[in-house]
Amino acid sequence: MGERGDPRIALAWENNADLYEIVFNANGLRYWREERAFVAMDPPPPYYSDLSLLPRADTSDALDAIRTRLTRNPDPFSVKDGNNRLDLAPLGFRVLFDASWVRADGDAISHADEGWMRIETSPALEHWETAWNRGGSPADRRIFVPDILNDPRIAIFGRADGVGFLAGFIANRSSDCVGLSNLFGRPDSEVIATAAALSSDFGDGLPVVSYSSGDELTAMMRYGFQELGPLRIWIKDL
Repeated sequence: MGERGDPRIALAWENNADLYEIVFNANGLRYWREERAFVAMDPPPPYYSDLSLLPRADTSDALDAIRTRLTRNPDPFSVKDGNNRLDLAPLGFRVLFDASWVRADGDAISHADEGWMRIETSPALEHWETAWNRGGSPADRRIFVPDILNDPRIAIFGRADGVGFLAGFIANRSSDCVGLSNLFGRPDSEVIATAAALSSDFGDGLPVVSYSSGDELTAMMRYGFQELGPLRIWIKDL
């Protein structure tokens, strides 16, 4: 599928690139972004790709750029293929995971549950990231540093249990949608519905976009999200 199928998928791609910008800027990492790709000039944070293809990317140009990168730098390299158009296996890549872009419009989103808070201080952010790590995303360094809280395009939410967080997610707002990412906690109706509702509220009613797979994708589809198209993450190890 991709932009040649449902045109709404391109909005999700661009929103994800907006999140990359926020995270890279907060961490002081260099990058360049144009209509075809987001490219990390410094090693990206854990779970972020070196190259993310955007809607206007040309397949042959992307392959040439990847070959050039591999020739100049043998370090591990990851590629986010926004609509699963590339076959990078001949270049020594393996598939890290497959996922689907999803979207929920305002009329499909229910009200938020109580007990959730927006993360607004450095100590709370550190506790939130610790819980996110334990929830299935271990990392060897901080990704969501305090400076990220200064960007008005992003909001981080968590459900506290007194000493930490049981669940959480990130919302990032673009001009035409709001992204939902870094979801942790049980992928049940309460977590999914609340994440969607709070994200939509943060975006003043904009549609909510994300990508997901497995049980989480099944749960999101059950609670108001629609599947837009495929996504594949490739990685080349040393």
